[in-house]
Amino acid sequence: MGTDLYLDGMARLEAGDVEEGRRLLEEALQKAPGDVKAMHGLALALDLAGERARALELLEFAHARAPSEPGPACDLAMSLLERGEDARAAQVLAPVLDAQPDQPRANLYQAMALAKTDPARARSLLTKVLRDSDPELRQEAEALDRVLAEHAPST
Repeated sequence: MGTDLYLDGMARLEAGDVEEGRRLLEEALQKAPGDVKAMHGLALALDLAGERARALELLEFAHARAPSEPGPACDLAMSLLERGEDARAAQVLAPVLDAQPDQPRANLYQAMALAKTDPARARSLLTKVLRDSDPELRQEAEALDRVLAEHAPST
């Protein structure tokens, strides 16, 4: 892949220059058409540019090429969760968690996907996230855990 193009494109996105980031990531993907990182980066750029349908399409393609890669799977799962497709989100995350059972973001999103249908399992997944060093992920996990605890059946 055009590693420099990818890294430069991602740096431009982080700096808020979506147009230039997108251009660089498109070029990176042209140089390495099957590169999952480039696809994922371009999907992020498309999403930031408001092209959600194209971003979702590219995330689906990246996930199909590398189903256990956390980045594309987590972003695809979140898009599906936002659309109310919880069961599909859970399916997308399964290969990631099979390969990396302690992956914090995948555990958090899987807990979100299972919150309505299997709250006990969702809470058990959150325990892994609550041990993570990322304070933002821990906050999200704590909030979901509180909601699930409030709605837990009494024994």
